[in-house]
Formats: sequence, structure tokens, C-alpha cells
Amino acid sequence: MKDFPTVCLCLFFLGGKAFHSLNGEGQGSPYPHKPEAFFPELAPVLSDLDEKAPYLLEQRELVRQAGSQRMIADSSKGFKFGVNTQVQSIHEDRPSQDFHHRYRTLSSVYLTKPLFHWGALDAASKVAELSEKSSKLRHSSLLRSYRTKVRSDYLDMIILRYEGELAEVSYGLALENERDLVRRQDLGHVSDLTVYEGTLARLKQSIKLSELRREVYHQSRVFLMETGYSTKLTFAKTLAFTNFCENHPFSSSLPVLVSQLSSPEVENLRNEIEVETNKIKIAEADLKPKLNLIGSVYQDQVALASNRDTLTRNNLVVGVEAKWNFWDSSLSRGKKEAARSRKRMNELSLQRSSARLRLAIEDLRNQMVGLEGEINANRQLVKVAGNRYDKSLIEFRQNRITPTLHFESRLTLDESKLDLAKSVSRYLKLRDLYDERTTFTRN
Repeated sequence: MKDFPTVCLCLFFLGGKAFHSLNGEGQGSPYPHKPEAFFPELAPVLSDLDEKAPYLLEQRELVRQAGSQRMIADSSKGFKFGVNTQVQSIHEDRPSQDFHHRYRTLSSVYLTKPLFHWGALDAASKVAELSEKSSKLRHSSLLRSYRTKVRSDYLDMIILRYEGELAEVSYGLALENERDLVRRQDLGHVSDLTVYEGTLARLKQSIKLSELRREVYHQSRVFLMETGYSTKLTFAKTLAFTNFCENHPFSSSLPVLVSQLSSPEVENLRNEIEVETNKIKIAEADLKPKLNLIGSVYQDQVALASNRDTLTRNNLVVGVEAKWNFWDSSLSRGKKEAARSRKRMNELSLQRSSARLRLAIEDLRNQMVGLEGEINANRQLVKVAGNRYDKSLIEFRQNRITPTLHFESRLTLDESKLDLAKSVSRYLKLRDLYDERTTFTRN
């Protein structure tokens, strides 16, 4: 019988040591309920996500794009300086004169800068700055959510691996029962039907074990692809995890509801409200006079009417340009009203999102409270199923029950252990999601 296939990340379990770290004992952990607290080699996967996960690398480009847009908006307030040079070939055909051809070179240097636009340029820069802030906020939120997803996927693989370990033990038991039944058949103690039942149980367990191996291999490949992690991983025996499932006092570690809550969605809405406030200012400035500083040094040539010669002039222009749009067919008014409407809509959305966030946090905690009772019930179920299996083993050896009943007691024990592990896994996922939504800080 080959060992159950191993996938990413070698986990160094020392049973009780990992369990103590979860309870804040020993070396302790700043995040005692995170999977990486007792699966330590999950930590480098999480720490490298922003640099290796393909999806996050794609989304990070949106932050760079937002930064570029801010640079573009800021440039509208600064100086603009340029140089222009022209080389011309001139062909002249003047009345009563011979055809004339010549070359000339003209150059100019110009400088411009906005002076006064009623705060519209500053408002445009502020809009771009807020957009960049929202982009960074979305990326940060995406990274937090992606870490939560990676932890959840990792726990799913742990459960799948644990289920495989239980199935492997049960397969060994089914194989041993089949061989024992064959020996008893040779002695005339059992019938062919009983042997067929043992063979059937062994084949079913073999099929289940094969499917679990395939699923573990596939999920591990998907995990590596989504995280960008290149180190090959190996799952060790999950003794520490089972100790945690069977002994951790969940009732004493339930989180306390916090009074002040925020989230990326809430902060984005606050940013959008400020964006619309600045867009109103921009719209109000559209029909107001605007002043720009202009300056230029340029050359030109003036043709003399009396002969073929030209006069080259060097000119210096420094002044203030005034521009005033008196009427735009309600364009600026429409922009202003649209910005006001969007601002009001975002204010209403902010109130609704804040209330919804509060309900979601309360629901997460209530689910954890419910899971506490489910975990305790599953613990009792594991004890009862363990006692039943021990009793069935004694009776089977005394030939008082059939191999089928004995094997069913083993499967019931495996199922109860797996249910306990799954309920604890759900608790850890909920706790991680709760921490993600309650530890957000506004920058």
C-alpha cells in the first residue's frame, strides 16, 4: 500500500507544541486563531502573495495607472515650457521680378502657467489623488481578502488530507478483515456471502481512497497556481490539528463586538463623496474668468517690399491671458447637478453600507457562537463513536458480530472525526473573516 500522496509545504508538527501556540502559550503567536499559527509554513505563502500571486500582480497595475492619472492632473497646474524650430524653403514669384528661392530658419521658446482658475485645477488634482487613494485601498482590501481565501483553501486541503488519512486507515482495516474472512472461510467458519461482503467493503474503500488522492493532487496544483508559490509542499500528519480540534476552549476565545467599524467599501464611499464635492467646484468654475501667465521669445521675418531682402526680428512677449466663457448651453449646470446627485447617492449608500457592515459582523459572531455548540456536540460524538468502535473490536474478535458491522463502526468513527475537523475549520474561517472585517484601519 503506497503512502497517501503528499502535496505542498512540509508542516512541522510536534503535537502539543502547536496546540500550545494556538492558546497563546509557549512562544505564542500574535494571531492565535490563524491557520499559520499551527501550520507555520503557510506563513511564507501569505507573506509573498503580493509579489507572486498572478491575479494580485495584475491588479497592482491599476494602482500604477491611478498614480499616472494623478501626475497628469497635477501637471495642469504647473509650468509648460517648449522650444520650436522651423526650417523653411521659400520660393517667391513676385510680379515684375525674377523668380527667387531661399531658405530661412525660425525659432521660438514659450512658457505658460495657469494663474487663477477659481480652485478648479486644485479640485481636479484632488479628484485624481482621491482616485489613487481608492485604488490603493481596493488593492489593499483585495490582498486581505486574497489572504483569507488562501487560508480557507489551505484549510480545505488540510481537511481533505485528514479525510485521506482516515480513509487509508479504514482501507487497511478493510483489507485485514477480508484476509481474516478468507482464513475463516478456509476453516469453514464463515460463508462465501460473508467473504463477498468483506471484499465489497474493501473495494469501496479503495475507490474512495483513490478519488481522495486525485482531489488532493488537483487542489494542491490549483493552490500553487493561484498563490504563485514555487516551493513543493508536503503535508505531515495532522496530530496538532486534531489536538486543537479536540481540546481548544472555543467559548473562552470568542471575539468581542467592536463599537467603531469601517471597511474598504465604506472608505471608498467616503472618498467618492469627497470626489463629487470637488467635481461640483470644477463645474462652478467653468463659467468664471480664468487667468494664465504667458511668455514667449520668438523670431520672425518681415519681407521688404522694396527689394528681395527680409528683416529678421527677435520678439519677447510676456503677459497675462484672460479667458471667460459666458454661456455653455447649460453644460456646466448639468455637470454640477449630476455631481450633486452622485454625492447624495453616495451619502445614502454610506449609511446603508455602515448598517449592513454592522449586521454582517454580528452575524459572523453569532455563527461562531453556534459553531461552538456544534463543536462540543461533535466532540461528544467522537467519544461515543470511539467507545462503540472499541466495543465492536472486542466483539468482532470474539466472533460475536459480523465484519460488516465492525467495519461500519470504524466508518462511523471516521465520519465523526471528520465532522469535528470540518466544524473547527469553519470556525477558523469565520474567525479569519471576522478579523479581516473588524481590523480595517482608515489611513
